[in-house]
Amino acid sequence: MRNTMVIVSSLAIAASFSLAQPAGAATKFVSWEGTWHLNKKETIYPKGVHVTDNDLVVSKDDGDKLTYVETVVSNGKTDVQKYDGAYDGKPYDIGNGETMAFNHINATEYRAVRHDGTGFVRENSIFELRNNGKKLICHAWAQQKLGGPEVAFDEIFDKAP
Repeated sequence: MRNTMVIVSSLAIAASFSLAQPAGAATKFVSWEGTWHLNKKETIYPKGVHVTDNDLVVSKDDGDKLTYVETVVSNGKTDVQKYDGAYDGKPYDIGNGETMAFNHINATEYRAVRHDGTGFVRENSIFELRNNGKKLICHAWAQQKLGGPEVAFDEIFDKAP
């Protein structure tokens, strides 16, 4: 009986050491590096949103730094947005007088907040990686201008092989 207690106690101590993370240990974030294409069958935009194509090329995502180029075709017009920043919640310039700020929610979810030049929040999104990093879901809330209609929708992206 005494040997059993010693073994159980030793296992419990070993388990607690293996589960404890040392102070300052980095969390392993799932990267969304790669090329993402809008899944047009799964994405259903609300009335008034006329996106016909959306490609996202993430060239860097190391859990700290994030760099991507997004090409959106809406109402027949192509818009290219470039982001080169970090997951620090600070706003980074994305062109046209707008900024975007990213931060981690957990290992597979990220929050993005877009402001226009006046500080108005134009978009608040949560990006969620699923299916072992092969599906990206963007839960978005957007408003073009103060007092304008608010829209909420999910954009679904598939990772290119």
